[in-house]
Amino acid sequence: MNPGRMLRGLPIRPHRTHPESRSMNAKTSRWAIPSPARHCRLLVGAALLLLFILSDVCRAELSAPQKQQVVEIAKLVREAGELFQARDFAESGKRIEAAMTQIDSLIEQGGREAYDAVAPAFGRIINAHALLELEGVALPPFERPRRPEMASKAKSEPAETPETPDKPPARRPKASRGAEQPEPQDAGPSFVRQIGPLLVQHCGRCHINRTQGNFSMANFAMLAQGPPEGTVIFPGDPVGSRLIETIETGDMPRGGTVPAAHLQLLKDWVSAGAKYDGNSPLIPLVSMAANAPPLPVTPDMPTPAAPADPSVRPPTGSETVSFAKDVAPLLLENCNGCHIDAPQTRGGLRMDNFGLLMRGGDSGEIVLPNRAAASLLIRKLKGEEGQRMPVNRPPLSDEQITLISRWIDENATFDGPVANQPLRVLAQQAWAESASDEELSERRQELAKKNMGLVAAGNSSPTEVESDRFLVIGNVGEATAAAVLAAANKVSGKIKSTIDLGTIRGRITIYALPKRYDYSEFAKMAESRSVPSDWQSHWRHDGVDAYIAMVAGPGDSDALLEARLTGPLTSLAVATRGADIPRWLSEGVGRATTVRLYARGFPAVDAWNQGLPVAVSGIRDGKQVVENGLAPEQTDLIGYAIATQILKSQRRQYDTLLKNLDKGESFADAFKAAFGGSPAEYIDRWKPVLAGGGRRRN
Repeated sequence: MNPGRMLRGLPIRPHRTHPESRSMNAKTSRWAIPSPARHCRLLVGAALLLLFILSDVCRAELSAPQKQQVVEIAKLVREAGELFQARDFAESGKRIEAAMTQIDSLIEQGGREAYDAVAPAFGRIINAHALLELEGVALPPFERPRRPEMASKAKSEPAETPETPDKPPARRPKASRGAEQPEPQDAGPSFVRQIGPLLVQHCGRCHINRTQGNFSMANFAMLAQGPPEGTVIFPGDPVGSRLIETIETGDMPRGGTVPAAHLQLLKDWVSAGAKYDGNSPLIPLVSMAANAPPLPVTPDMPTPAAPADPSVRPPTGSETVSFAKDVAPLLLENCNGCHIDAPQTRGGLRMDNFGLLMRGGDSGEIVLPNRAAASLLIRKLKGEEGQRMPVNRPPLSDEQITLISRWIDENATFDGPVANQPLRVLAQQAWAESASDEELSERRQELAKKNMGLVAAGNSSPTEVESDRFLVIGNVGEATAAAVLAAANKVSGKIKSTIDLGTIRGRITIYALPKRYDYSEFAKMAESRSVPSDWQSHWRHDGVDAYIAMVAGPGDSDALLEARLTGPLTSLAVATRGADIPRWLSEGVGRATTVRLYARGFPAVDAWNQGLPVAVSGIRDGKQVVENGLAPEQTDLIGYAIATQILKSQRRQYDTLLKNLDKGESFADAFKAAFGGSPAEYIDRWKPVLAGGGRRRN
């Protein structure tokens, strides 16, 4: 598939393709922009532009006026798409509303034949309706109409209602879609405008940006499904709803509180039936938050104090102790579980990164630069202040405590890239920097055998084949493992024009897993997470390990294996260029390269292109992207759109970025020097292009 050509329709609500839709889609190909450089113009407007042509859908049974009405519907939707591209959302909404009204009229007059003629439009109008609502356009509800014979059957079998002796049953008047409709009583708060944004604000870090506890709230469907343990929302029962209970008890959100006004809003929504007022349960909650009005602020909501910004003191070069190489590994070994990677931190003290360590806990700062003897950290380690730390573990040796004390007395400097980098990654990267390529390869092979031991069936030993650049390991046959190795070597040459794998130190591990089930189990056992159902491969780099996990069955063609490897290999080559390379860039360049080389034969490309419109519609600003304020898959898709633009129209700047990174510059400095601004500023500048506004004008 051409990377500049978007798939027809949007993935907000999956729906079956109507038998006649093939001919409709074929005749709307004029709306596809053939040039890859212009592909983003269809990111949102594609949902509105791709409809049907009269001659293929009008059946012989329709009268001439009815055929003309189908033409008018097609014209209205086409105009709506053009207006949406021009960002005239109000007028676009009027066209969609008019089309909705005419659909009702046509089906009422034309019966089953008319229904079949317009059926392919229903899903697309639903998607258009959702996107327009996210842009603030108020539209009457639109639901997929019943097929006339079904509606007739429903009318002929009315639901039983208790008889009222004094009054005949009142008929429910048919409301005109164009007229104002009264709000239903006790409708409760709006999920789209209030509850969704509220959950993003208070639960997004753990259950939208991540899937903590195997529970995601990325969209309403996932929220309603709940975690594996069961449903967390019971409509009409706030007391029995686990979601409310965990907030009221203070168990959630971890490290924060939900203001009383927001909690009451959530309770009111559940009490009113936990109703969903969006058009598709698959709309990302972050998209709702980006377009929602501010949540209520009341006097009982204290204004949170700005978090302490500890002074990060860079090393002078005279220090004898390194935080990254010497201190961080000790903290990881002895404080993990209580203050690092802890479900509930003790004493309010989190040490997951340097910034949190320097901030301290409930007792205040625990590290006082140049004053080791007075620092609470040292006093706790020695047992001089309350209970000795670590609790229920062997105490640190005198040599280890002396090492940490010396670091504090040498001004507690920080020799890592950024203060919010996880300590585990920081320590691993520090070791990797001083390790040789052979040591890295040996360490990765140890990790590979350990990980495969978690997923390999019985006591069978995994198959291993290797080259100077790759180690392929997996529960596959030797022929399949050899095919994966050959595919990796071939891809290395194909992607060289985008990025060179030669800068990756040590061998790259490739986990070859024969079935999708094995691949999913690997993610659960080795990575403690679930991967999206449409994934067939992914990459990971944590400072030491650098690997790809992929489905590699004996019946998979060489071309399919290469396609599955292209993105992850490219992404690894980008990610390993520096310690602070953001995932959105690494993943984005990987996906853009896959599209360039394997667009036609790789199903994942279709899914990416389908997901782009909704992903881009949820961007508030560039800061939201670079500060991980979006769901991971949404960020990956936005990275794909940005990388496609960069590789197509700014290749010189991209090459400059890589050169700057190879010189040891930080990502922020390297990016600014190459593109003339910060990543957030760059995204803000290109957002109109990504959202379908056309080419950027200088």
